[in-house]
Amino acid sequence: MKKIYFTTILLALSFNACTDTHQADYKISEDKVKLNITFTDKKWDGKTVPKDEVCSEYNKKGGNSPALSISNLPSTTNYIILSFSDETFKGMSNGGHGIIGYSIKEGTSTLILPSIKGETFTLPTGVKSIREHQGVQFGKEEGAYLPPCSGGSGNQYTLDIKAIHKPTNVEGEYLLVGDANISLGKY
Repeated sequence: MKKIYFTTILLALSFNACTDTHQADYKISEDKVKLNITFTDKKWDGKTVPKDEVCSEYNKKGGNSPALSISNLPSTTNYIILSFSDETFKGMSNGGHGIIGYSIKEGTSTLILPSIKGETFTLPTGVKSIREHQGVQFGKEEGAYLPPCSGGSGNQYTLDIKAIHKPTNVEGEYLLVGDANISLGKY
């Protein structure tokens, strides 16, 4: 009986821990908006991933994600979720390159998000790894974010951005208030 009870508690804790991820059950706001996203560094053009921002297997060190400017944020946004994907390789799509969360102050309409260092769990203050990258199963270094790592075979990398209103109480619902999807480029 104790074994079943313990397993039930572990499953419940695991389920509750997952409610902070991109897989959360979002209620979509009737007023959901399209976010405006731009790269703050000109080397990121959305067409070709910069050669110095790829994974350590093809670079001297693991690259960084692009720094981003996000505008048109609804005033109720208090959390941003970034989901990095390789659309060409199914094993690394749907956030396979990492899912990162940023807490922000409600009422913020424009925001600059810093770049995230690849292949590490050392993150800037206020930034949280929601789900580490899935490249570990393919022998890549652990970390919150895995930079593009296809070896230059032309894979398409994307970023899905969600503006969320996170509830302040446990019973509240997550509300998707804005989103966008951009190309990081091919590598």
